[in-house]
Amino acid sequence: MTTNTPAQQTVFEELVTATKILLHEGILDTFGHISARDPEDPQSFFLAQKLAPSHITTSDMQRFNMDGETEDDRPSYLERYIHSEIYKARPDVNCVLHSHSPAVLPYCFTDQPLRPVTHMGAFLGETVPVYEIRDKQGDATDLFGGSPAVCADIAESLGDQPVVLMARHGVVNVGGSVREVVFRAFYTEQNAAAQTAGLQVGNIEYLSPGEVKTAGKLVGAQIDRGWDHWTMTLRQAGLLK
Repeated sequence: MTTNTPAQQTVFEELVTATKILLHEGILDTFGHISARDPEDPQSFFLAQKLAPSHITTSDMQRFNMDGETEDDRPSYLERYIHSEIYKARPDVNCVLHSHSPAVLPYCFTDQPLRPVTHMGAFLGETVPVYEIRDKQGDATDLFGGSPAVCADIAESLGDQPVVLMARHGVVNVGGSVREVVFRAFYTEQNAAAQTAGLQVGNIEYLSPGEVKTAGKLVGAQIDRGWDHWTMTLRQAGLLK
């Protein structure tokens, strides 16, 4: 039996807590998953076995290599290659989340770009990129990120950005830590809802490039405050010890 280090165990606990937060805040549904790079080996990452998010515990974590393969014989998520290909392409990324974030979904199937509309969305950059599977795979796919080749293209579309949308499918958030990704996922959802509402009210004044840069730095320093709030909310609801 493999003995996990304290750093690895902390990552497992944060992944479980993150899953609970994302479920409670309505960002994850029955599907979706969050992973973290192994703090002891940057060529590996941890992702729970194939389960509904509400069932995940620390004992469900599987260890994968950069090809998305594991020696664990429990079922694995088909979309694990989204995680492996992004970790392979982005050494700066230590956490990857795939979700079907409800307010963001309209920006996955319309010609309206997702752009930052308030200071809390500044981290999004000037425009969120969209991966279009039809460009290389045609118009008869299942729209999943179920192969290394497709997921390498998703990673390429992501580039050096914190978010990429998968056309007609969902969202991928990345960051330097589990806490940062949860923070970004929450405010990606909030920004999308605000942008949709704004489009119905009038013409939107999007953030300028300077505001994106400056406000993004300011807001990015508040990650722990968000984590503390969301974990306390879970405790008050009896969903976290």
